[in-house]
Amino acid sequence: MTLRLGFHYHIPMTRDADGSLRTPGYQGRFLDSLARHCEQLVCFLHSPASSDTSPLDYAIESDNVVWVDIGPHTSVPRRMLGARKVARIIEPWRSQLDAILIRGPSPLLPIVAGAVRDLPISLLLVGDYLAGIDDLPQPRWRKEAIRLWARWNYRQQMKVAQRSLTFVNSRKLYNELRPFVPNLVETWTTTLSSADFYEREDTCAQRPVRLLYTGRMDRGKGLLHIVEALALLVEGGEDVVLDLVGWPQKGDPILEEIQALAQKRGVSDRVFYHGYKPVGPELFEHYKQADIYVIASSFSEGFPRTIWEAMAHSLPVVATRVGSIPLFLEAEKTAVLVEPRDAFALAQGVTRLLQDQSLRSGLVDHGYTLARQNTLEGRAAELADHLADWFETSHR
Repeated sequence: MTLRLGFHYHIPMTRDADGSLRTPGYQGRFLDSLARHCEQLVCFLHSPASSDTSPLDYAIESDNVVWVDIGPHTSVPRRMLGARKVARIIEPWRSQLDAILIRGPSPLLPIVAGAVRDLPISLLLVGDYLAGIDDLPQPRWRKEAIRLWARWNYRQQMKVAQRSLTFVNSRKLYNELRPFVPNLVETWTTTLSSADFYEREDTCAQRPVRLLYTGRMDRGKGLLHIVEALALLVEGGEDVVLDLVGWPQKGDPILEEIQALAQKRGVSDRVFYHGYKPVGPELFEHYKQADIYVIASSFSEGFPRTIWEAMAHSLPVVATRVGSIPLFLEAEKTAVLVEPRDAFALAQGVTRLLQDQSLRSGLVDHGYTLARQNTLEGRAAELADHLADWFETSHR
């Protein structure tokens, strides 16, 4: 494909001494899959700040990916203050691109869209800044300030979406935007290539049963509720342990709170934090060793990529009924869903899977089959086709 595509998101990139580009695995895999369908992919990305905790663990494989450094990945207020500089960096590239894809929500989404002006713009929306603000470990005054900024950012994002080709990875978000965004496409986002799948008929064959959570160590993901559910299961006579894999959020003492709660509830010897593991074999090994995947998000979000990863590794899933999770998984009958912020319901959901082999193996089979339909290869080709059609339509 001859499309020269720009790309922007707030996740940083860096360059090694040998010239190779590095970024977090979940972003790097996406960029490589997209680059295979472009003549050139120009990434307008931040460089990491000294305080940045983002793991830059993935080396870009495609030689047609270009990185344009738009400045350090500092705090959002600092990035907003430097917005004009970012625009000046991007503007000269307008004549060298056919279109741009901006992933959002992102603090500088409106700035980047304004900098490219006459280029065809496409958005890939994967969440909502307004969701989860109440769960932030911040004083109330700061939460309200963040809420005001998030509303401004959302309004600006909507103005761009109304004149763009807009992809969303959330059925809930798709339903909300459909009356207002004329060119709207629902898609799925994933980190999985066709070679990453692990097939088995059932789990929970041995004791202890291993529960698994992967992703950000973020209180909004209901991690304290998962630990409380673990304690309830142990009190009920179940031999279960909990593995946590992921990176901590800066300024959020959730790991210390998890440790304190586990100690208080007498399950500290059953909770294991393994740190961050890069997307790929290291991370996927934890899925292979697990028996049940648990995610207990307390706020509306898009469809978590970790659920795809769990189903691709033949894991039954217990998840909370928030965001797009019920809209998609209930229709497909591929998970046990419970209400958010309810450790007792979470424990009951796990108990159902422990006691019902037919339910468990059915979810394993259905989830694996569904995940097989959602690979990087397939989604990147679909995205590129839409972008090419959008570019042609915009220039008629």
